Amino acid sequence: MKIRNLILVAGGAILMASCATPKNYNYLQDLQNGQQITTSTDGTIRLQPNDQITVLVRSKDPEMGNLFNKGIITNLKAGLADQSLYMMGYTIGPDGCIDMPSAGKISIAGKTRFEAQETIQEKLRSSELLKDANVTVETINMTYTVMGEVNKPGNYQIEKDAITLFEALGKAGDINVYGKRDSVMVIRQTGKEKKIYNLCLNSGKEIFGSDAYYIQQNDVIYVKANDTKARQSKTPGNESRTLSFWLTLASVLTALGVAIFK
Repeated sequence: MKIRNLILVAGGAILMASCATPKNYNYLQDLQNGQQITTSTDGTIRLQPNDQITVLVRSKDPEMGNLFNKGIITNLKAGLADQSLYMMGYTIGPDGCIDMPSAGKISIAGKTRFEAQETIQEKLRSSELLKDANVTVETINMTYTVMGEVNKPGNYQIEKDAITLFEALGKAGDINVYGKRDSVMVIRQTGKEKKIYNLCLNSGKEIFGSDAYYIQQNDVIYVKANDTKARQSKTPGNESRTLSFWLTLASVLTALGVAIFK
């Protein structure tokens, strides 16, 4: 009867070990209901050399507006006034400037999209090139890359001024069951150097306090494989068992053997 009870206990222990949820699986485990956390930045993307932008210049004077025509010309009706609308594409140079026709070089690197359009608009108005200039700046071809253990790895377009790491991973279909949520790497280009962030998504305090919580253009997000996935590449057929499972099984069997043969 004693042996039967030991077998039942051993079976229950093995079942619990195989079904237990890993402690590092769920996101943001340290956050409580109603808790408030301040992020390190507001995450707004700032323009960098080699970024591409479009500049949309509106004016009621078509002839003056033609000075800044570098691309598409579209005539619009706005109430009773004719407006000439021009969309121009620029690549920010290594010096952080764009070179606009007639206006010359304008420094916009390090500025947000809205700060850049204010700078360009002020340049056109203050130099009296186009006193009624109304400027809109949009970014184009800004991307980030998600690699590793996610459901949809690939290169993704940045479609708004601030995007979080969780939004970026969501675009990639989230981390799959083989991904290490406590070891996500963000590789960021800063000038000629690359900065590496190793993040634990189980900790809300860590992730929200990191500069990598907000994704920047050209970031590479890499989700490492967990031990289960790593073993699959070496020992086929062993993917359903973890190290903790086998250790628990060995411990239980040892205890059972001692109890039986004592």
